[in-house]
Amino acid sequence: MPAIAEVVSSSATEMVAQSLVQNDPVGAQTASGLSLAPRRDSHKTDSVYKPRFGSFVRVTCGNEDLNIIAVVNNVITSSMDSIHRPSAFGLSKEQLRLEQPQIFALLRTDIYASIIGYIQSGRRFQHLPPHPPDVHDFVFAATVDEIVTITDDFDFLRLLEGTSNGLVDELMAACVREAYVARGKDQNFLLKAGQAFSQLFRSDYERLVSILKKIKPQ
Repeated sequence: MPAIAEVVSSSATEMVAQSLVQNDPVGAQTASGLSLAPRRDSHKTDSVYKPRFGSFVRVTCGNEDLNIIAVVNNVITSSMDSIHRPSAFGLSKEQLRLEQPQIFALLRTDIYASIIGYIQSGRRFQHLPPHPPDVHDFVFAATVDEIVTITDDFDFLRLLEGTSNGLVDELMAACVREAYVARGKDQNFLLKAGQAFSQLFRSDYERLVSILKKIKPQ
């Protein structure tokens, strides 16, 4: 599977990666089988990957046997610089590609992700890695095996609770839904997740109920 992004900023707890343009007319699939929504650029075969909110990504750190796992907490598309700002044209996407194809080259999509652990030498660690990803490391959609391994228990929820983007409850619910699908819609996993949330928010019943409603599958 090709890289979907490249790290442009990182810290001990979070990272920002810029989506890469891929020659893929269909768009990527996450390891769990959920589509990554492509944004069509000036050529029909060019797509910028926008991973799902709450989906899992992996950063392989250089030549080390260290795979950092993170959960996507935001995706922002904006201008490449402060000079060429997007403006409304009142045209459809198809008309824009025909009449103003250059405007798509002035946009960038950044993926923001919260680090929840790492896998090293086949072992899972649900705490922060010894160092953050390096700038220019590549980002990949996590595989099914990686998602199952990193969500084998629910200590990672405590790391997500400290996410700084203000959408913590939505994020925790979304990543549990993603893990649920990766596990073949295992109902036992949802039961264990509910028990973990009950422990985490035992002193905040209203918040607990709100999160449980969000993770309930359709």
